[in-house]
Amino acid sequence: MNEEMPRAAVHSINGVELTADPADLFVILYDLLPEERFRADEAIDWLQDLTVREKADHICRQVLQTGRVTEKLAGDIVREVDNHGHLGMFTALVGLDRALAAANPFNTRFNDPTMDWLRVRYIRHNRLNTPRRTTGLLLPRCARPGKVMAEWENKTDFFNVHRVTPDDCRRIRLSRIPALNDPGFKGEESISIGAVPIVERYTDLKFEWERKGPGRRYRITPSEDLGVRIGSAVRNLWQSGAEIGVLPESTVSTPLLKNWKNALRELPQDSGLRWLLVGTGPLTDTNPPPNRAVLIDCRTREVILRQDKMAGFTVTTDLADQWRLPGGPHQGLAREDINRGTEITVLESSLGRLAVFICEDIKQSVRWAAQLQALGVSHIFVPLFAAPILRARPQWERQAAQRCIEELGAWVVLSNSLAVGAEMKTPDYVEPGDGFNCVVVGPRTHKATTYADYDTQFCRADSAVDVSRVHYRNDTPQTAEDGMPLPLPTLQPGWSEVEPAYADVDDEPDWGEAG
Repeated sequence: MNEEMPRAAVHSINGVELTADPADLFVILYDLLPEERFRADEAIDWLQDLTVREKADHICRQVLQTGRVTEKLAGDIVREVDNHGHLGMFTALVGLDRALAAANPFNTRFNDPTMDWLRVRYIRHNRLNTPRRTTGLLLPRCARPGKVMAEWENKTDFFNVHRVTPDDCRRIRLSRIPALNDPGFKGEESISIGAVPIVERYTDLKFEWERKGPGRRYRITPSEDLGVRIGSAVRNLWQSGAEIGVLPESTVSTPLLKNWKNALRELPQDSGLRWLLVGTGPLTDTNPPPNRAVLIDCRTREVILRQDKMAGFTVTTDLADQWRLPGGPHQGLAREDINRGTEITVLESSLGRLAVFICEDIKQSVRWAAQLQALGVSHIFVPLFAAPILRARPQWERQAAQRCIEELGAWVVLSNSLAVGAEMKTPDYVEPGDGFNCVVVGPRTHKATTYADYDTQFCRADSAVDVSRVHYRNDTPQTAEDGMPLPLPTLQPGWSEVEPAYADVDDEPDWGEAG
């Protein structure tokens, strides 16, 4: 079936013409239904009403028969809204939402060929709706916020699609990974992560400090000598069985990026390594340069995502002393000398909805949180240049990652180098043996029933080119079996929940009766 649907049905609500396109009709009704109906018990009570559920199930079945909203069904919906107002809109939305689940690629349990055209539209245009009929975006859900909720509390919670308004889209660059570069991650299969530190000590980096404007600026650039480690790092990633590699901050430059691409050419045909985030660094000739992260397809060696750091990190006198940063003595504050980005790239893929935050970005993500939640971002990669991540004492990076689970339901990969840990003065509160260069944290279950219900994998690499292995999963030490190495950290791909059909009857409801 063609991805464009037939003409609109000849019906309207509140002067807004309805359409035969179920995605566009959902947007129209969703925007007409006030948020206030969801602030207390009203919508919860509606959802429990047997008549509402039967009518919604009938709408779902009717849409799935033809892949469209017939004029008869549109008339039934109009009559339901005329008779019951906002309750009628809610009933129609629940039915349409269930039908749209058949077009959700993250849903492996509910499929119907009549909705394939909507899947095609989503893959081609990164939206289920059409821009000429409705504004903003309608996106399939692939994550739910991980906070504890006994009942749904907000309008967005009730549906398995994301209604993204034009305001939510500001400074968001939504794109899709090309089919050639998409590994086709599926269902409940765990995906293994390879985090390689690459940077071992400060001698692997160049630190520049200068007076500029009212204060000082600093710039960190990776040494080109890191190039000699790249071949070993790629080989270790391949041999480990990692599917996605994630490197730290301040690890790549224009010459080093060429080294990474050349090293990837040496991967065997059967390599399972699919994507590699080669860290961040100054990848343009501008002054100051951006601190840019680059994600590469390991098979084609094409760049599939670029992200510039948006929040510069300010070094304080005491931090520079504790970390023993080169270039002292340090007095006063020093701002990161970079050209800061203004947009977040969100990448649609079979993994889910992916974004990259560079170190301080995830700490200062409050101004982006509502937009990322509206879009339903499900995975965040975070290259770091920071002190080792502690297990016994959650600090800023883990707290920020846990906030992403609470608000987005996202999996977060924190990938750090070894440099700061090797050079710094170790604080008294750090326990012996604590300190990790990689942490992968995500929701333990699809529906949280206890607070702080996170799945946290604490990982460590033995050298700059080794792949980080899981030493603790939550509070449980991991052990190697039969001479095998410790496991790699894993994460889960995006998912979509689908509730069972509301009614087992096919009889047409009485649209004139109250719900």
